[in-house]
Amino acid sequence: MRPLVLLWGCLVLPGYEALQGPKEISGFEGDTVSLQCTYSEELRAYKKYWCRQAGFLLLRCSGIIYAGEEGQETTQGRVSIRDRPQELALTVTLRNLTLQDAGKYWCGVKKLGFDESFLVSLLVFQGNKCLSFPWLGPGGAEGRGRGRQT
Repeated sequence: MRPLVLLWGCLVLPGYEALQGPKEISGFEGDTVSLQCTYSEELRAYKKYWCRQAGFLLLRCSGIIYAGEEGQETTQGRVSIRDRPQELALTVTLRNLTLQDAGKYWCGVKKLGFDESFLVSLLVFQGNKCLSFPWLGPGGAEGRGRGRQT
């Protein structure tokens, strides 16, 4: 029974941890967020991509963006992607976030057969990132002895 389990693991997870990055990123409406996907040496020469999760298997991506030549940034709408093979890293930047951007995305490496990829959840919060803290009372932090002294 154990050999079958090991064989299944090899089939299901052929490049386990060959591609890594954050499982979750977040920002407020209007923010710019960036994330870095790092990959192993054996994936250096392959094409890298970023896409929104759409379904399963062959139809799992929508709005796919491929990285350009080494170090060249590719931009599509509010999203840019850059592969830096010398650092074994792919950087993805999403600008001017909207609530509709929230969802799951794939950071991936295109390979013959199954791609190497991992899922990233993007959370987008409504409103302004400058929060008020009513428990600090009038004057905010300044009213509590923190901040500017006069």
